[in-house]
Amino acid sequence: MVKGWFVHPRILLGWCFFVLLQEKQKHMTQKEAIIKALEKLGGRAQLKGIYPIAMELVHFGGKTPENTIRNYLQTHPKDFRHSDGKPDGWWELTSFQEEVAEMKAEIKNLKEENERLRAVPTEDDFVNKLVTDAENRYKYEKDMIKAIRTILYNLGRTEDAAKLDACIEGKEYKPMNIEGDYVVNKNVENEVNGVAKGATGIITNK
Repeated sequence: MVKGWFVHPRILLGWCFFVLLQEKQKHMTQKEAIIKALEKLGGRAQLKGIYPIAMELVHFGGKTPENTIRNYLQTHPKDFRHSDGKPDGWWELTSFQEEVAEMKAEIKNLKEENERLRAVPTEDDFVNKLVTDAENRYKYEKDMIKAIRTILYNLGRTEDAAKLDACIEGKEYKPMNIEGDYVVNKNVENEVNGVAKGATGIITNK
């Protein structure tokens, strides 16, 4: 009786992986292996970093595969070039600088967009201005202030709405400390009302 033989699952799995890797390497060229190595290294790297990765992907043959890789880098300027500003031994993909330029342009655009968004008034800016304008411009127009207060309450800005309560309660008339047609019109309106009630002189607010 012939006894069967048993292969440990881990050994079998490792053998399958080795076969698949070998099969994959048959379909990858030396150039593709070097490109892949540089891509894994970020598009730019020293030769000592390129060698081991490229040799894991493809068998370069010969006693000095490092020389084969270095020669390939030197003789394919459309794909590889020396890194600008780096010492000898640094290589990069020809597309590396283009990618860097694109990244810089994208960063610049993001910074500009960030500055634009910072300049956009926030909700707090808008509400504070609305309350200030209501207190200064509509101090004696209660219906207008009530409408603004209602809007603020509906927006959940109860503290800001409460600031207008004092204006709604009413205060003694004082000239508004703002300039423009609104103040002039108010003064004219007061004069007209005074004349209509029988006044004969011009009242000047101090």
